[in-house]
Amino acid sequence: MHVLFWIGYILFVYLQHALFDKNINTEASLVSLTLTALVDIAASYFTVYFLLPRFLFKRKYWQFAILFLPSAAIFIILQRVLLYYVIYPTYFPGFEEKMGSFWHINPFYSFINIYTVVGLFASIKLLKYWYRNQQVKAELENKNKTSELALLRTQLNPHFLFNTLNNIDSLILTKPQKASDAIIKLSDIMRFMLYDTSTDIVPLDKEINYLKSYISLQQIRFKDPGFVKVNLEGTCLGKTIAPMLFIPFVENAFKHGQKNVAAPGIKIRLECLKDSLNFEVINRVDVSAGMNKDSTPGIGLANTKRRLELLYPGRHKLSIKTENGYYVSLLHIKF
Repeated sequence: MHVLFWIGYILFVYLQHALFDKNINTEASLVSLTLTALVDIAASYFTVYFLLPRFLFKRKYWQFAILFLPSAAIFIILQRVLLYYVIYPTYFPGFEEKMGSFWHINPFYSFINIYTVVGLFASIKLLKYWYRNQQVKAELENKNKTSELALLRTQLNPHFLFNTLNNIDSLILTKPQKASDAIIKLSDIMRFMLYDTSTDIVPLDKEINYLKSYISLQQIRFKDPGFVKVNLEGTCLGKTIAPMLFIPFVENAFKHGQKNVAAPGIKIRLECLKDSLNFEVINRVDVSAGMNKDSTPGIGLANTKRRLELLYPGRHKLSIKTENGYYVSLLHIKF
């Protein structure tokens, strides 16, 4: 690629000359352009591979300037040596006399002549560096995102397990049969958590079945089977979603909602639309929640909020509020 670049550069400059000089000597022009290009090549590689990475990129601006200016002067003199003592006497005899003495140099013109191509070469190299850095950055962000999601999921599962085992523990002495049924329900739930949530997405109907199992497990604690009202609206088949997004809202309702209220004490609604869904959980506010023996802060909702930000950026809306004695969680997700 480097060889092709410099050949292309020499041919481009030659074609420019040929357009303005119909009597151009092709051999002389190509040889002279190739010889002067050696100076351009040396200046380009010295600047791009030595000065830029060692000084400019490291913000050593004074050192960069101190080395750049003398090196530019050296390359200008080298170009002058080639023109004055090699190219003009060999291919354009007598022309060096028209140029005057060797030191009759226009430094501004010579600098532009050399460092225009150096700038082009450096721009291509910097663009390549930028593209590689963007790739590395994207890869790191993706790995960080994957790692963070994995961490959030590992935080969520033990949190759920901890609360569920507490519920089963409360049934062992008073209602051993219900405790046994709860353990079976828990095993079904854990099977889903172990084998289905290892992927980024799961079928929405599986997530719903998991949610139903969880609700059934929690309802064992209540005498009234209608304490939890679940409404499923629309067609959810064929749709997918990130696993375990709904459970923290339902878990929060069971944990902090009032239990001594008329049924339904908890209302859960899932509405499947063509390209989105609405999930809503409503429960009465438990004013004594702060005195609950399980005073561990709820990390489930915090993790879910973060997962939504990572998995559905700009495609979700979460509203959590308390109004008229009810705690209302409403989640809208666009597929």
